[in-house]
Amino acid sequence: MRLVQRLLISHALLTAVLLGAAAFAVVALVRMTSLLTEIREEHLGKVQEEEAVHQATWGIEVAARHAILRCERDPAVGPAIADSMKAPLHQLETLLARHGEAIQPSIRNTAEHYRDYARYVIEENTCARLFDPAMREKRLSWDENLTDAWIAIVHSLHKVVLQREAEAYGIGATAISVGLVFGVLAVFAAWGVARWMARGVTQPLELLSRQAQQVGQGNSKSIAQVGGPIEVQELAAELQRTHARLAEIDQLKDAFVASVSHDLRTPLTRLRAALGLLADGTIGPLNEQQRRVVELARSACEREIRVVSALLDMSRVKSGKVLRREAGCLLDDVLLRAMEDMRSEAEAAGVRLELEKEGALSPASLDAALIERAVANLLGNAIRVSSRGKRVRIVRTITQEGPPGHAASGTCWARVVVRDEGPGVRPEVRNRLFEHFFTSPVGNSTSPGIGLGLPLAREMMRAHGGEVVLLDEPGPGAAFAVWIPLDRPTSPRYSSEAIPAAPPPDRSLA
Repeated sequence: MRLVQRLLISHALLTAVLLGAAAFAVVALVRMTSLLTEIREEHLGKVQEEEAVHQATWGIEVAARHAILRCERDPAVGPAIADSMKAPLHQLETLLARHGEAIQPSIRNTAEHYRDYARYVIEENTCARLFDPAMREKRLSWDENLTDAWIAIVHSLHKVVLQREAEAYGIGATAISVGLVFGVLAVFAAWGVARWMARGVTQPLELLSRQAQQVGQGNSKSIAQVGGPIEVQELAAELQRTHARLAEIDQLKDAFVASVSHDLRTPLTRLRAALGLLADGTIGPLNEQQRRVVELARSACEREIRVVSALLDMSRVKSGKVLRREAGCLLDDVLLRAMEDMRSEAEAAGVRLELEKEGALSPASLDAALIERAVANLLGNAIRVSSRGKRVRIVRTITQEGPPGHAASGTCWARVVVRDEGPGVRPEVRNRLFEHFFTSPVGNSTSPGIGLGLPLAREMMRAHGGEVVLLDEPGPGAAFAVWIPLDRPTSPRYSSEAIPAAPPPDRSLA
């Protein structure tokens, strides 16, 4: 599924929840509006009609009261009073004819009594009929009925309004409750969509980012398959192709380095032999100035031989070739040979080399040349960063605890710690110490090397099933620990079969 489809689904889900909440709110508003419309059109409209009839009826009552007062002052005004009562009588007759069947019976009946009364009064003898005690008593009863009927109408209207108000409050409360439910659903939906997007997009991208960093750091592991949108999978496929291409280039580089190093080894060996003959005076005596030039040439030649040897060892280890094990090899002898290899460089730098051994060692099946080269690389780094008068110590111990990250398996380990008294390792370069060809000036050192000593030492130890790590210990200087399994098979890339002891190799080239 493409990323745009995931985004459409996630937005559609949230939009559906919001539309549901909006739709329910609209329905609630429509219902509340219909209640208001019902009150206005049905109840208020009917009350207005009844109010008009009530006012017209009350108009006849008021006209009758005024007429009685006038008749009391002048009994001869009867015809004039009759004419004055015709207008309210006509208004009442019109309203009864228009709304008579729609209004309440109590109002209608009382209005009809007043209508008949007005007709009776204006027919003849207006003042006499107004003073009729029986008619005045009826008018009093009608007045009470009219007042009671209007009070009943107002009370009924109030009751209807309260009922509709309660219904409106109920609708509003329901709308609020449903809105809260939709709000909670929206929150959970947003959380679920975010989690789904994180799993489907963010996590594959994070995995891809870590693998890209590993590719940038030269990690040879293959790119793991990632899920997520098609765009992310296409990016992973492109990274896989890039990784494969880099692996091909790396193989070509290793092959080129191995070929060049091998081709340089023979002429360098001959050059060293020739310089040795010159220095020994075999082909003639040398004066002091010539001897010094020859020593400088021999030192430069030895340095180049070590570089070529390191390149050859790196090619050998990375190619996964069979370890050349020696049965009955003593690790302490290997450490002594590594110290002898670096003795001249230590003396030139004014640094003392010390070896401390704790615990007795039994002969083991080891590739002495690789272990010697690994320890020599660590010694070379320690000597290079040390000032004159300082010392570099090698401490060999026996332990049942393996290197960090290795599960306890009852294996017996030899732990070799190379500790110097230099300025130590800066925090910003600790994570890059074991990268191939990474160099960083340390202290007063003017020649940081070619960046192969530490990574090559680690590769050699891992070939034996061991490890090289930088110890995080307080105090001046740096300490590198080498773990060598004494009764454990080597890495699966290498053969674990020991071969008989062979003559010591040419350590000047190893």
